[in-house]
Amino acid sequence: MAEPQMLFHLTLKDTDLRAALADVFAQAGRGFTFDDMPDGVVTVHADDLNFRDTLKLLLPTGFEAVESPDGLYHIRRNPEAAQERYAA
Repeated sequence: MAEPQMLFHLTLKDTDLRAALADVFAQAGRGFTFDDMPDGVVTVHADDLNFRDTLKLLLPTGFEAVESPDGLYHIRRNPEAAQERYAA
């Protein structure tokens, strides 16, 4: 499925990360699941971000959003990031 062709404008202050991600996916009309639950809060102000850049900005280091063939996004830990962390 093609990425949503829209721009995001984020103004978040001490917002629950999972709620912020849920809002982005809802605006994009995409479904998602958490394979691993990132938690915490996010504070950010950014304009004119595409969908992929918005996810990169919101997801904590070591997490990624992977799209399955059916269009559902899976939020999970990036296995390569975990390997790099332990190799250092």
